[in-house]
Amino acid sequence: MLSSILKSCTATLGQREKTKQKDKKGSDFGKKRRLHVSILLKITMNRFAKRLPWLDDMKIVPKISIMFSVFSLMISSVGYVSLNQLSNAAEPITADSEKLLTNTTHIIIIYVLIFTLVTICFLVLSFKPMINSLRKSQELHSRSQKVYQDLYENSPALYRTISTDGIIVNCNKSYAERLGYTKEEIIGKSIFNHTADNDIEAMRDSFETWKRTGMVKNREIWLKAKNGAILPTLISASNLYDENQRLIGSNTIIEDISEIYEARKKIERQAILELQFTELKKMEKLKDEFTSMITHELKTPLFPILGYCEMLIKHVSSNNLTSEQQKMIKEIYKNSNKMHRRIRDLLTAQKLEMGRMKFDKIKFDVTEFMIEIYREYLPLMQEKQVDFVNSSEEKLILISDKHRIRQIIDNLVLNSTDFIPVKQGRIEISARSKGEMIVFYVKDNGIGIPKDQQELLFHKFYQVDTSLGRKHGGNGLGLAICKGITEGLGGRMWMESEEGNGTTFYFSIPESRNMD
Repeated sequence: MLSSILKSCTATLGQREKTKQKDKKGSDFGKKRRLHVSILLKITMNRFAKRLPWLDDMKIVPKISIMFSVFSLMISSVGYVSLNQLSNAAEPITADSEKLLTNTTHIIIIYVLIFTLVTICFLVLSFKPMINSLRKSQELHSRSQKVYQDLYENSPALYRTISTDGIIVNCNKSYAERLGYTKEEIIGKSIFNHTADNDIEAMRDSFETWKRTGMVKNREIWLKAKNGAILPTLISASNLYDENQRLIGSNTIIEDISEIYEARKKIERQAILELQFTELKKMEKLKDEFTSMITHELKTPLFPILGYCEMLIKHVSSNNLTSEQQKMIKEIYKNSNKMHRRIRDLLTAQKLEMGRMKFDKIKFDVTEFMIEIYREYLPLMQEKQVDFVNSSEEKLILISDKHRIRQIIDNLVLNSTDFIPVKQGRIEISARSKGEMIVFYVKDNGIGIPKDQQELLFHKFYQVDTSLGRKHGGNGLGLAICKGITEGLGGRMWMESEEGNGTTFYFSIPESRNMD
């Protein structure tokens, strides 16, 4: 239809040129105007296509609306040019030409109105989807913003957002709670307010590094809480830009490494303890070697002394020695024996501690064993005017190390003689069966032992009286040795005592039914 209109306009113009001789100048001017309009339309359409590539991404309804709008504009332009050419004719228009011109004008107006109405309809139809699309985009943006905000606010990591001046503009709940502040107390404050005093320079260096390079990663910084407590952290920061890509600050992630730091300290302490333990083991070995060496060296000269003293006491006539000399010999013999026991105790304690004590178990009669001990100690007790009693009555058989059990009883009996009253002392020894154990005990009426010191008596080298002027000798090994031997034989040792009311030492030995 558009081509028909153009053809009608062209025919009318041709008829007017045949019937009327136009002015040459006017004709040239019309040709130039048509050429200009044609060129202008082509340039406009090319620019329209180049500058609106987004049309390819639009939905179909907006596309159609825009196409109809462009088409209406083209028709209007062509009609305007054609009518303008007709109205500028030099001679009066004939009735047929005027009617054709009027009809053409009406047709163009109708086409323009139709295309305009269609365009408006399409725009109306596309308006609601566009609104819905915009609303959905807005909702999606809001959800994304909320997700980001929730992630920021509720993250277990410590987050803070700072400006390029080091001022905190936002932080999350974990950051505020860990430092003991409210968010209102934090926002607007400098990052240095939350830095430990001894790490201010490290924080300043980290901040300058970020400003210079745009990134900080896992920088160890100590922060300070509101209550003054400090905590180790790892700080990582990245740039934050506005919509114009201008740097406005940074998002900082802070990881609390208190647990890691404590674990690291624990490992370091453990390493130090292991090193110290290794050194102690070396020293213990040196001590054991020294003890072995010194006890051996002490025993070597001691045996001749004891031997010669025994010979003098047994074989030298009292007629050849004065009473004073005999007393000296006996004193030498007594103290040599005492030294021998001390050396023996040192060796025994060392063997027990190193687990090298050997036990020779034999079957023996406990009742006869206790009678033997009683008979051997009776002369000494009579000399010291001590009431010495053996209250063992049962017929008992035991399979164990007889020599080591005798060593325990010897220690306990001799220990009791040091603490009982002079000329009024009493010592009782006994062995009784209790279940699958045989319980031995040594009871005295001595000074007793305070409650707070009873457990300590079984520790090596411990003595109740440690003063230089103490009345009773000893090296503090006797009870520790007794306890070690008892446990080595599978039993246990304990005591009962009251200060001023004497002491009873017990030790139990299992009744072995078969020889090991």
